[in-house]
Amino acid sequence: MIAKNIFESSLEVPVPVERLFSWHENPGAFERLTPPFDPVKIKKRRGGIDGGEVHIKLPYVPLIWVAKHHSYKKNVQFMEEQNSGPFVSPLPFWNGSWHHQHLFEANGKNSSILKDKIYYDFPMNPFGSLFGSRYTKKRLKQMFAYRRNVTENDLHSQSKYKGKSLDIAVTGSSGIIGSGLVPYLTTAGHSVEKVVRGRPQKGEIGWDPKNGIISNLSGKDAVVHLAGEPISKPIAGRVPLPWTAWKRNEILESRVNGTKLVAEHLASLNRPPKVLVCASAIGYYGNSGESLLTESSKNGNDYFSHVVKKWEAAAQPAIDAGIRVVFLRIAPVMSPLGGALQVLGNAAKLGSSPPVAGGNQWWSWISIDDIIDVIYHSIITDSLSGPVNAASPKPVRQKEWASTLANVLWGKFGFLSGLIPVPGIALKTFLGEFGDVLALSSIKVNSSKLIDSGYEFRFENLEDCFRHLLGRRKQEDIL
Repeated sequence: MIAKNIFESSLEVPVPVERLFSWHENPGAFERLTPPFDPVKIKKRRGGIDGGEVHIKLPYVPLIWVAKHHSYKKNVQFMEEQNSGPFVSPLPFWNGSWHHQHLFEANGKNSSILKDKIYYDFPMNPFGSLFGSRYTKKRLKQMFAYRRNVTENDLHSQSKYKGKSLDIAVTGSSGIIGSGLVPYLTTAGHSVEKVVRGRPQKGEIGWDPKNGIISNLSGKDAVVHLAGEPISKPIAGRVPLPWTAWKRNEILESRVNGTKLVAEHLASLNRPPKVLVCASAIGYYGNSGESLLTESSKNGNDYFSHVVKKWEAAAQPAIDAGIRVVFLRIAPVMSPLGGALQVLGNAAKLGSSPPVAGGNQWWSWISIDDIIDVIYHSIITDSLSGPVNAASPKPVRQKEWASTLANVLWGKFGFLSGLIPVPGIALKTFLGEFGDVLALSSIKVNSSKLIDSGYEFRFENLEDCFRHLLGRRKQEDIL
């Protein structure tokens, strides 16, 4: 294979080569390996890595990347070739190419090596190389640093479970957490059915929580309940909205009624699941100042604290039926695809990442990779039940959160983005109660219960989390 440009990446993982290969072959591997800083959408998929084809909508440009898989040898290799996209076109002057080799080697009985080799030529040379070479090499380094991190950590976490493949149902599978959880579970070899509104497709189960209707979940090993009205639906992913009376009601009823429906249904089954993992929120505690909060701390007295308390109480029928129920009190999830990092990150990219209301309030947080992993840990850890704080063991003050983001995005010039602070009254006026939940409340939670159960955080440090999710690793940290 002759190409002017070659990119290579290598990763050693402490699992047999058969497990490493099956992780890549199982459904969901493409989604797990796609960085959130270069998000793509699958438009069409036919088959898998053994001769299949995938059509991918690229961000920022009106192009479809068509990748054809070939040269499949189980536990040894598969190849990927771009048939159409930014490097390949039927135009006679384009003359680009893209070939990706995925190579797998055994490195003893319980270790293996993954090697990625990409051979590519820029279209419209010499202009393609002149304008695209530096950018492409930089993005490939960041992309494969991300892929290595996900592959290694997913395999490490999933190897802790030695039992049979599980049959799992997931509500809220289209949300930020759910859309990451489902491919995580399928790459681990588990069977997953999404519980969806409307007409279910293949691999889906229908439900209508507003009318108290849910399909039979009998025989499931685990149910993960993530569904609920988002506390914010930003306009075009950028501008969050204040809570109207209708929004407040939807936030409450979607959580309480949906959880009650799931819990009562599971309690009625002859073959109920062994575990129900329910999403909850650290908003349970409300604004708590400097206090370090454990799962036994009292709930707050604001509206959202009231919501979370009723939300958790709605699962009581499942507890009474002897089902192990885990309430994950989730801290704000760090993902550039939603939540605080999306809302405030968009402003930071434009040079604005100031402290809010003085910035002394405590922010607990968790990376999207960790919360997905925590859910899996909750499914397979029989000793874990009741409320569990799901947050990094290293909370930060809001001004540190803002300055860390600015430094990751802007380096030594990051301090300029925080010169003009945002008064709390301005955020409160514009966003109302949502401003309290998003930025103004001080909530500092203790993660000891989760850690004592055996969970190992992927990202305890906020800067490491941001660099991973935003594709901003320092060059010296990229192998």
